[in-house]
Amino acid sequence: MKRRLFLKGVAGASLAAPFLSSLQPRSAKAAGPTGPQRLVIFYTQNGCLTNRWFPTVENGTIDATSLTGTTLAPLSDVASKLLFPRGLAMFPKGTINGYFDPHDQGMGSKLTAAPIQPDGSHWATGKSLDWVAASMVNPGTKSPLVLSVGNAFANVKGILSYSDVATPYSPETNPKNVYSNLTGLFSTGTTTPADYSVLQGNSILDLVKSDLTTLQGMDMSMADKQSLSNWADLLRSTEVKVVSAACNSTSATNLGITSTTVQAATARDTATAFKAGGDMMINLIALTMMCDANRVIIMQWPGFVTFTWDGMMHTSDHHGLSHRNGSVAVGGTCAANVIDNINQIDQWYAGRYSNLVHLVNSIQENGMSMLDNSMVMWLPELADGNAHNNNNLPIVIAGSGGGYLKQGQSINVDTKTLGTGNSEASCSNGGTTVSFNTGSSTGNVPLNKLYVTLLNALGKNVTGFTPQTTFGVTDYSDANGAAGFKNPGELTTLKA
Repeated sequence: MKRRLFLKGVAGASLAAPFLSSLQPRSAKAAGPTGPQRLVIFYTQNGCLTNRWFPTVENGTIDATSLTGTTLAPLSDVASKLLFPRGLAMFPKGTINGYFDPHDQGMGSKLTAAPIQPDGSHWATGKSLDWVAASMVNPGTKSPLVLSVGNAFANVKGILSYSDVATPYSPETNPKNVYSNLTGLFSTGTTTPADYSVLQGNSILDLVKSDLTTLQGMDMSMADKQSLSNWADLLRSTEVKVVSAACNSTSATNLGITSTTVQAATARDTATAFKAGGDMMINLIALTMMCDANRVIIMQWPGFVTFTWDGMMHTSDHHGLSHRNGSVAVGGTCAANVIDNINQIDQWYAGRYSNLVHLVNSIQENGMSMLDNSMVMWLPELADGNAHNNNNLPIVIAGSGGGYLKQGQSINVDTKTLGTGNSEASCSNGGTTVSFNTGSSTGNVPLNKLYVTLLNALGKNVTGFTPQTTFGVTDYSDANGAAGFKNPGELTTLKA
């Protein structure tokens, strides 16, 4: 084989390897052959139109057609990477220790599986899932990354994360602070056009595939064939290091993250905060994952907001619309176009969740999508916003957590047919009177069991990890204040 031909075909790509090595991960952050497992929670308030949200398949394999016409239609092309755990409920729920406020409990109990204080600030009486998970798997800081946009509430209705009993943890709402914390982790080095292609999700081998195929088809000695094979193996091993560690300014720029764009996303008006600020936070989540700066991340969207952007010109805030009357009251007269307005909000959030899932899915590490090592979960405060129910929750998880979870499935974890709720019982088909929706009586398997499953997915590659069987304070409710567990263990039907 002629040396000149070999160099012409592959030297450019092979010489790129020393430059690409600048993207290698720090050795302290190595986390197994498939990369680190991560949990990202996308959290929205005030429920949704459940009858439009769920896939058409309640229990079984889903594909693109299962999402056609639903709120989650933007995810149709990644249906094979989605898991819908159907039939779950938050505990405790209802009147606990004489106190009941569905929004306080939907926030305080949702990630803690603990009662909230019956008086005072109504803080949760347990540690939240994000803090438990971060203490297990984060390589450095043991705190999760909790993000929001706009002006986050400083009371129980706006706090989701708890570092300990009655210890709320406020979300970060300024993208500049998130970006500043990441720039200190950036590696430096020369970036070639090949580097740029890799950072866009292209394989180095893809860049030279035609040359490699030509060379492999030529008549050459066994020694040359072995040399070519060794070179390809070397390139593959280099590629594995490259795609898992794109923690530098080039990666940030490719994601649309620069000091200028971050500054533009920090405006305090609500529309800019939700649109530019929300999109920036999603990009920063991806960069955080690429830098392995945090393996447990929450994106929490505020609930008491009036949507006046992207073609929406609402006059009532999301909370009032969820009541169907445009106010904090229960019952009364339907607000104008209220079902259409709620549907617009649901679809807007679905678009943001879809953007997050597709972005994480487009980033390659260790020969696979970063989504394959992650679990990106849309978790709601409530199921139906008017019924204020916390059973038969609409939940979807993108990614398998490194192969731990099934994908392309909707799985009914309960023992009976669930249905999709009754979100349009009021204000539809010409109705003008609002009643307190009855919601759904189905789907009452403890959400705790899902959290146990997620923790075990995260911890499976952690040295010394003991598989979990319970999470939180309680998995049932009673009139005297629930405490303890009646239904421990994982949701084994969700496991791959």
